[in-house]
Amino acid sequence: MMFNVHTETEDRLEGYFVPNSLSANISIRVVGDEVVLYSGPCDAVVEDLVRIGRHQTGLASFTLDTTKIPALRDVRELTITDAESGFLIYRRNRPDRHIQRRVFRLETCLPASNPYATTLAPHFAYSLVDAHLYGQETLSQLFNLGNYSSMYFEGRVNVKPHQKHLSEGIYSIVSIEEPFVSLAKTLSHLCQGPHQVQCDLEEREVVALLPLAAYLEGIAITDTDKLCRRLKSAPRPVLSAIESPLTGLLTGHTPGVGGARRDIPSALNALSYFDRTILGVDARSAHTELGFELGLPPLAMPEIDRPIHILALAEALKGVNALQLALENDLVVYHYLEQATFPTQEGTR
Repeated sequence: MMFNVHTETEDRLEGYFVPNSLSANISIRVVGDEVVLYSGPCDAVVEDLVRIGRHQTGLASFTLDTTKIPALRDVRELTITDAESGFLIYRRNRPDRHIQRRVFRLETCLPASNPYATTLAPHFAYSLVDAHLYGQETLSQLFNLGNYSSMYFEGRVNVKPHQKHLSEGIYSIVSIEEPFVSLAKTLSHLCQGPHQVQCDLEEREVVALLPLAAYLEGIAITDTDKLCRRLKSAPRPVLSAIESPLTGLLTGHTPGVGGARRDIPSALNALSYFDRTILGVDARSAHTELGFELGLPPLAMPEIDRPIHILALAEALKGVNALQLALENDLVVYHYLEQATFPTQEGTR
């Protein structure tokens, strides 16, 4: 999807929205102070969309002014969404309420829940979670929305195509778990069955992880012994989906593809572009510092969920040699991160 509100005054908004469909009739919905103020089609042609074959009619642009919304300048809580999908195109920025920064957070594992969505995201005018589910076109748009001065977006994104943007006006955060804890969270997700995998993952991640989900189907995540025995006998192609996913996210272009040993230096270099790295074991301290930088009190920052059964499973998984090999590149990257985060401590936290 492509979208933007490129002209913004108190009594006039101009923008566009282009969904994935090449032939969709595009309509927008405007809500102000919890009341629907306008709903109607995009009625202006963007010729370039027709020229490059992105949309058949090019009817993707809209203008909102006082002829359509008489009290436009007085509406404080105003949003524009795609009428069909509900996708957020724009929320009116309120400097007295919203953080005036553009923030991107890279999620590197499959968390059971996302506390950032309910704690951090609401403090920004525009926000989008699970951005990886919307494809590369949408991701590129998000990184290039320089006129959205208050925005937060996050996801499990292959950052290499967007790495240059991390030093161009975006405050960037990366959340990283110890590799076996991250794997335990992934397995917890997969043990819910193939259907859940298809609901929550990017399409190429689904293709990569479905064989492992099917292989583990019927095994409860709490049955650690059975799960480990099953993984010990797993065919190599089945385990390929969990080979160093962190390294793959940092250095690759394709979702669901892990990183190789030769990618470790590039992974460490990619991490140097981020303004803040948050390790799961140090999340509380890191969030306090992050809140200070963003002007938020500690109570407004998220609590990272690290359930006891996930930590116990992570310890058990360390005894599976095939998993040690599968994660070896991520383990090296994480080792260097620990050394940088806890320079006075030795060993693994």
